[in-house]
Amino acid sequence: MKKYKILLSILTVVLLIVAVVVVTGVLDINSRIEKPTEAPLPGSEDVTVRDTGSYRDAFIVDNEITLPMLKTDIENVFYTMSKQGDVRFYLVQNGKISALEETGNYELEVECSSQKLPATIHYIERGGQTYGCGLFTNLMHTDVMLYDYAFFKVTNMFEGYSKKSDGDLLLLLDVDNRRFYSDEKIYSEIFYLHADHDTEYFLSEAQRTVGLDARMKTDYKMFTDAILKQEQSNVLFFSSRRYVSYAENGQVDIFTSGQGTGTENLDNVHYITDIASLNLWRSGSMTYYFANRADGTGFDLMVKDGSGDPMVIRSFDGSLKDDYVIDGDYIFSKSTGLVFNVIDHTEKQVNFAGFKANFKADGFAISPNGKYCVVHGSDDGSAAACGFMNFDKSTVTAYSDKVFGYVGNMTVLNDGSVLLSVAAGDNAANYTQLIASAK
Repeated sequence: MKKYKILLSILTVVLLIVAVVVVTGVLDINSRIEKPTEAPLPGSEDVTVRDTGSYRDAFIVDNEITLPMLKTDIENVFYTMSKQGDVRFYLVQNGKISALEETGNYELEVECSSQKLPATIHYIERGGQTYGCGLFTNLMHTDVMLYDYAFFKVTNMFEGYSKKSDGDLLLLLDVDNRRFYSDEKIYSEIFYLHADHDTEYFLSEAQRTVGLDARMKTDYKMFTDAILKQEQSNVLFFSSRRYVSYAENGQVDIFTSGQGTGTENLDNVHYITDIASLNLWRSGSMTYYFANRADGTGFDLMVKDGSGDPMVIRSFDGSLKDDYVIDGDYIFSKSTGLVFNVIDHTEKQVNFAGFKANFKADGFAISPNGKYCVVHGSDDGSAAACGFMNFDKSTVTAYSDKVFGYVGNMTVLNDGSVLLSVAAGDNAANYTQLIASAK
């Protein structure tokens, strides 16, 4: 009898534990996102997100590639990079992802602020275009004191420049690790990369000064990926050398190099003053850029033709930083859905009718040919949502899901493929790739 009472007591305790587990949801057999195993750079918090599954109506889910997929300069080719500097290349085409073999790799060392930064460059060649990347961290090289991080990028030389020797490429470095998993890098160092992997400054360093961190100032010259395809015989770039600090107040000008003669990098001419963002577009002799209005009521799209005076092309209300998204040759209004081409001045309209009530957009990407786009935001001010649009059609195909609250990068290709790299939560280490078609 005593033994029976003991067994009954044990059984009662077990049943109570099971009841607590069921009620609190401690055990969730429906969770589909694995616990992160590797931290991105920076951040290492493990967060698990449970989705509703609705996005699966449109998106193919790829759980094999667990790092963000980032764009290269080669059409439809992407890369991933781990915090150890391991690089993989992928082709995205017709809504599918396939692995690509790298063409090769090599060791490279470049001098910045009198310190030598080494990296292994992994590269791929397709259709006459070269793209390579590598990573330096002082965790790998503890003897380097002034730099804790540098992303290396190798790409084709500017088309309008006569090469100093056969095989010359461009080498660029972004030294801010907050952009490690971003497609919006800012390169403060730029070099000729010769065929023997020797390097040489691309722009004059004669007037460059030292910052408070004991390094050469990173806003002396700034390049973005968007301005690396200039075809003219001189090269435009960004600089805050006339101001205290770009990081402090955001003031920046456009400078120009010389005429591609071999000594072109000695004159660094001040060209356009006080622009509103790190964006410029060139078409022939025309340079397009944004400038804030002096009365603070908005900003203008400007054009400068050669040495002529700047002219206003179009005026916009609101804040360029807060109310608009720039992608490629287009600027998108988060509030109205207007899509405006900076170069040919044509307009398109994103129809928000496909989303739920009170939709608020916060992200946008468009294919280079302007045929397809993807919009990210929130329905009813809270539920994460994502929709894509074929501009030949009248509505956005939209989906609401918790998963869309953790979209890291969005890309739309000319064939209508939509690629989202989605984290498993805030600062989470694991990523999933979502692929759809906007056709």
